[in-house]
Amino acid sequence: MTSLTFALKLCNLIIVVLLFSLTGCKSLPAPSPAKPVHVIPLELAHLPADATTQGLNIIDTQLSLGDRNLYLANNGNIKMLSTTECRLEISAHRGDFRQPESSANAIKSALQDNYNSVEIDVMLLKDGTWVNHHDSQTGRATVYYTGERFKLNRMTFQEFANLKLRDKQSNNLLDQRPIAAVEAFKTFAAYRNNNQQLNVEIKSDTNGQKLVELDNMLRKYIGLGGFYYSAADQETLYKLRGINPSVYLGFIQGGHPTSIEKLTADLRKGVKNDAYYLDNQHKLELVGKYGTKRYRSRYKDYTATSSLSTLQKKLGRNSGIHLDIRSYMQHPSVKYHAHQLGMKVYTYSLNGSEYHQSQLIKLTADQLPDGAIVDATPYTICQRLYHAAAPAKHYTPVSHLGRYIMSLPQDADFDRFNEMRGYQNEGYYLSLDSGLAAINSTPIKVVPNNIPTPLLEHGFPTITDEKIDNDTGETIILRLPQRQAK
Repeated sequence: MTSLTFALKLCNLIIVVLLFSLTGCKSLPAPSPAKPVHVIPLELAHLPADATTQGLNIIDTQLSLGDRNLYLANNGNIKMLSTTECRLEISAHRGDFRQPESSANAIKSALQDNYNSVEIDVMLLKDGTWVNHHDSQTGRATVYYTGERFKLNRMTFQEFANLKLRDKQSNNLLDQRPIAAVEAFKTFAAYRNNNQQLNVEIKSDTNGQKLVELDNMLRKYIGLGGFYYSAADQETLYKLRGINPSVYLGFIQGGHPTSIEKLTADLRKGVKNDAYYLDNQHKLELVGKYGTKRYRSRYKDYTATSSLSTLQKKLGRNSGIHLDIRSYMQHPSVKYHAHQLGMKVYTYSLNGSEYHQSQLIKLTADQLPDGAIVDATPYTICQRLYHAAAPAKHYTPVSHLGRYIMSLPQDADFDRFNEMRGYQNEGYYLSLDSGLAAINSTPIKVVPNNIPTPLLEHGFPTITDEKIDNDTGETIILRLPQRQAK
């Protein structure tokens, strides 16, 4: 009986084990399909890590671009394979000009587009927080959620965090906020190459303790050699020299009076067609701060050798002067005298990137400044000054797009590559200097339109109705046969 009981228990145990095993097998998840591994074509293995290596005719497209020292990046931008020919330091003014100001994306995008340095503005809030912001008050690039305007030095960080960024193209508010200075430093540190630097322009007058705090943050997150300072206030830079004996200090000389007048006139023209600026005309920062007559009377020029020498003694040897391009052009020897003192010279412009570039083009390679703070891509500057994207004609394309790329003239604007592709069947292209042009002909003259439109901003011609001639001339009179009365 005992053996029978033992046998029954053994059978039951075996059944339980079998059932458990079967249940366990059923509960195992089905194996997920293996993710396809993208293999970079051997022909494109030499391209940078951010190059696009997938897509229709991508090999031919990249090799056609490569013949011009260019490549297509994953973000859709055209970038230069090598910038060794470009012997000018190119600094991204407030980050990438295509991104919202005071945003992490503006810094990240500029670093990915191979700028030598990224310029940002920092200022203090009421509670002592350093933030990434240019204007002394809200309303232009950033807007408070209630629509109320605030001065930055009267805001707390909690209030600052409620600001919304404004889209540069549409002026619409974005679901993004401006960032604190520490966030800007962390973003820069995360995406920079070893040779890229952060140009921190200080906009607030402050004491040495707050400057020590700022310098400590930069040392912590970026490290010495990865950042430098600029400011329009010499005393601020003098304090920084005591805090950081080795850092580069750039003194920003005020805009040339003619540049201020031109800017003021442009802003006044703008308010006639823009209700937003009309409502806030009296608050426009530059016009309010630099009344032209008053500004001319207090404008101070430091380009003379004696003034540069005094500046260098105050700021130290690792220093420089940042000039409005108009001032630089009027004093062509300033670079020579600055270099004798161990100083650098950078240029900026109050009158737009096109004007800045048009002046730089007039200079020889030796006359160019050490660097330029611009609202343009490194490709545009390098191409205009050094023809760094000239076609080598070493590759024969096989696709329609490849042949179009190879056919483009030297002045083709590859910053607008996606727009330009729309013209490949018509034989047109977008020129850096002339807008829409025929590949084998002269540029097309576009009728100017005083009312800006999104299409015109992107380089497309504005289509307007032809004028109707109301003058009397020879008239053709048509007479219909009259019906006879019954």
